[in-house]
Amino acid sequence: MREPRTAPAAWHLQHSRPESLVSYFDPWQPVARQLDMLANRFRTVKALCDAQVDSLATEHAALADLRDSLAFHLLRACVWWQVDFSPHAVTGLQATSFMKYVRRHTDRFVDDDTLLDVMTWQHYMHRADSGHIMVTGTDPLCRGNTTIVYGIDGHRGFRFAMQRAGQKLEWNDITHTDFVASCLNARALHCLIETECTAIGEWDLAREEHIQASRHYTQHFRTATQANPVERYATALDQLSRCQSRFGRFEFENIVNHMAFSVVQTAHERGISIADMLRHGTDRTISPRIAGSLKKRARGHITTGTDPLRHAELEALLDQVETGFALSGRS
Repeated sequence: MREPRTAPAAWHLQHSRPESLVSYFDPWQPVARQLDMLANRFRTVKALCDAQVDSLATEHAALADLRDSLAFHLLRACVWWQVDFSPHAVTGLQATSFMKYVRRHTDRFVDDDTLLDVMTWQHYMHRADSGHIMVTGTDPLCRGNTTIVYGIDGHRGFRFAMQRAGQKLEWNDITHTDFVASCLNARALHCLIETECTAIGEWDLAREEHIQASRHYTQHFRTATQANPVERYATALDQLSRCQSRFGRFEFENIVNHMAFSVVQTAHERGISIADMLRHGTDRTISPRIAGSLKKRARGHITTGTDPLRHAELEALLDQVETGFALSGRS
């Protein structure tokens, strides 16, 4: 996917709508890619709006609405996956200026206004009431006679319920800090109800491994500025090696790739090779051969974890960084 140079405003109006960039109820969509697309498209669309502010461009009103929608969904996604979010660090805007765009969107969409309130100030909710729950949607992937319903309660916790036709909605008592944790728990119970699934251990492992993955998600936007990217990469690689569930391996493959990219990005900023980063970045013993695989993983992050509009720029960055190990056979 490449943005045409001739009519970027029209292109973004067609291709940068949040509903096409993020899948809130599908945990198999990489978190990093969805966050990167929302953040990058917001910055890009805002720049287009700023350039049009003194013009008579016909797209301006629609483009401004798109900018506001992207702001809201960027905030929602960070709450959804429990990601630390600083508007200034991610978008270059102060929090009050960023929230102005969010509020412009929610002023036009009552459901999103309610959801924003539930995720933040809770003026409409029975604050701190775990029994007051706003329904956010149903699981689009579950099969059988039982529907999974998701919600957020007065503690800003993610909840789920099971519902059969003609029966009352019954909310599970467990509160989760992010949507994926709620989803994994819900699907485990759904599997047990519908099929008496004997592979329930797979779900138990996935839930435990997601707890480890969620700590990386929390720091998603701070990863590039971490003091020791090599140590974070080595830690994630070790966690991946211990994953036993299919979902845990899926999450940690993406996380390790993201950490690898951070190592290469830091090497680029410092003007040194990957080998130098590895030599001085951790007390652990790391094989020289890891340099080549690290760069391969960094390319994997570009492919599966970033906005396609940034691929050429990020690939060029990787090409400028020397591996620095003759054994790797790569530059």
